[in-house]
Amino acid sequence: MNKLTHIFIFLLFACTVSAQTKFIDRLTRVVAGQGRVTVNQDKRLTDLINGETSQPSAEANNKVEKDKEEEEDETPALVTPTGKKTKVRGYRVQIYWGGSNRTDQARAQRAANQVATLFPQYKAYTSFESPHWRCRVGDFTDRHDAVEALRQLKKAGIASEAMIVRSEVFIYK
Repeated sequence: MNKLTHIFIFLLFACTVSAQTKFIDRLTRVVAGQGRVTVNQDKRLTDLINGETSQPSAEANNKVEKDKEEEEDETPALVTPTGKKTKVRGYRVQIYWGGSNRTDQARAQRAANQVATLFPQYKAYTSFESPHWRCRVGDFTDRHDAVEALRQLKKAGIASEAMIVRSEVFIYK
């Protein structure tokens, strides 16, 4: 009976110790014959995932504020509109229209990324309306502005078969 009690206590202790293993630790441990996972994230996020709560220090708060200021300095003024966002009827330039498979989705996203890189002043919208993936660019209330954007996109070689479409667009008041 005494031996059974010792085994029970040992198993209880082993379960308690294994329950203390953190999620990220289990995720990143090395197991022979399997791949390796590396997690790069803020310590606060790791603490949150592991269920640990800690009060942020003043030093950590200052670092977060400094990081936010640096991000704001790098953001171009053209990309960050101000005011209240309103949806109105307008125009967009459709630069990609494809099928419904993953390849078409990737092509639509690639077109959006090209626009974001070469023309940061235009917002690109990738969407799926069954059965087609499409990528549309801009929020134009005036057709003349959409025609000018279409001309620029064609000149850059992004949209050889692009066209202007009526769409609901966002304006900032």
